[in-house]
Amino acid sequence: MRAGCNDALRFLIGVVLRAAGALAEILHRLRARHHRLLWSKMRRRFGICPETELTTEVPPLDPASDSTRIASTSGTRGSPKRLAYSRRRIAAVRWVFVDSFMRAFWMLGVRRTSMYVFGPVQPDGSLSSLLLSEADRPPYLATLQAPYRIHSWETLRPLHDAYGLEAVRLWILAVSNPGVLYSTNPSTMSVFFDTLEDDWMRCSALVRDCVRTPDTLDPSLAAATRRLASNGYAQRLKRIAESPTFLPIDEWAPATRVYVCWTGGYLAPFLDRLELYLPASRFRRVPMYSMSTETIETIPDFRLGDASFLPIAPGVCCEFLESGVPRAPDRLLAPGELSVGSVYELVVSNAHGLRRYCTGDLFRVERFVSDLPDLRFLRRRGLGYSFTGEKLTGTQALLAYEGLRRSFPDLTDDHALTCFPSLQPAEGLPHYRLVLVYPGQKDPGPVAGLAERFDELLRAVNSEYRAKRSSGRLGAVRLERVGLHGLRERLPQGSGGGLDSQFKFLPLYPRLWESSAGDRSASNRRPSALRSA
Repeated sequence: MRAGCNDALRFLIGVVLRAAGALAEILHRLRARHHRLLWSKMRRRFGICPETELTTEVPPLDPASDSTRIASTSGTRGSPKRLAYSRRRIAAVRWVFVDSFMRAFWMLGVRRTSMYVFGPVQPDGSLSSLLLSEADRPPYLATLQAPYRIHSWETLRPLHDAYGLEAVRLWILAVSNPGVLYSTNPSTMSVFFDTLEDDWMRCSALVRDCVRTPDTLDPSLAAATRRLASNGYAQRLKRIAESPTFLPIDEWAPATRVYVCWTGGYLAPFLDRLELYLPASRFRRVPMYSMSTETIETIPDFRLGDASFLPIAPGVCCEFLESGVPRAPDRLLAPGELSVGSVYELVVSNAHGLRRYCTGDLFRVERFVSDLPDLRFLRRRGLGYSFTGEKLTGTQALLAYEGLRRSFPDLTDDHALTCFPSLQPAEGLPHYRLVLVYPGQKDPGPVAGLAERFDELLRAVNSEYRAKRSSGRLGAVRLERVGLHGLRERLPQGSGGGLDSQFKFLPLYPRLWESSAGDRSASNRRPSALRSA
């Protein structure tokens, strides 16, 4: 009875959200139609004139703002930046999220709108953590539409320690049966499914205990079940409990038909992994719009059937620099002045202190929608690292990876490649570490000659690197093989605990690599010769 009532309420919530999405779509199109007027008004409001200089620095924190929460960037520019987020600013970011999903539900015809978000369940300093934080037990209707919010219920926290996050997530998904899955970083969702497949008995232990020995569990779990229950949940839990091997999502969350995640940058290996579990024949993937800790960059538009991404986020004034040109005020272009197929860096101003802030994010103009450019994220501008003047860039590293895959055809698309600069006193010369990141626990084993070939390829694409290697100022490349679970334990200090939302699989990650937790103090002594771009 309770499950049926919950699903009836979910249906009504979906009706309301789709109706609100229809209204939000009208307002969105009006905003797009009048974007030139809004753009000019924001320039005046933010004090932007033709001579306003460009900057790469965020406003300093106000030490007097004790009530303001702080969000940290991921540090892909060399060191994390810290930004103040008031309650009002967090609410504005949340509203863009809600508005985008309501319009997607309406425009894409999503029937079951209840959504599970794969995000941090403990504070980790990221913007995602701030957006998902809960002051107390979430309201009943909120958990029907957003079952992930039950993670914040304090009485359920011991389950995370006793069974693990994956086990709790599987239980919530099986009981609530959401229609939509969301993950900012697709690797988070990929890790979840890989972990289920690799370690099913551990991940299904909570469900087995719920089915076989419910009286031994905390009574709060039964209360949470009543809040989340959907039709057929008992049968789904029983199937999980009786299965000795991994079950596909159709067996424990059959209503799921849509998943949303970030698709830009260098995440193809994880998107490919997700397609194994969420095949395109049955599941629709909706790309996430672009945003950073500093600012929302684009918002989605669905009028052409697939998602477009327009630079008209509320309260954000966007300007553009053509890729490769100097950062100068007279080089800036308005959104309507861009060309299809060209690549531009996004420059933003907003009400939170950013004035012509160079995001470093490069976008290609795919097409125009309502006289606005459809922006597809490509890569970071000028991401690089230089120990001794070699100025290795992300583009050069990407070329070396491509050559590496041609040289080692057995290196499958399931494996991601990234590169860390490394300098630890016990290791002598500074050097780069090639990191082969494999999903789940499927270690490919030793790959003979991989590091040596990568070193050769770096010499070929960067003459300064070649000279520094020949002169002995840089050491040879070293290979690290690590699964995503191991990578969580070996992130550079300062990245926080939020691999789910913070770590980006870029071709070159300009943070010092740490070989083990015990080496952290040594590896973070940055010599003055180190300079990150």
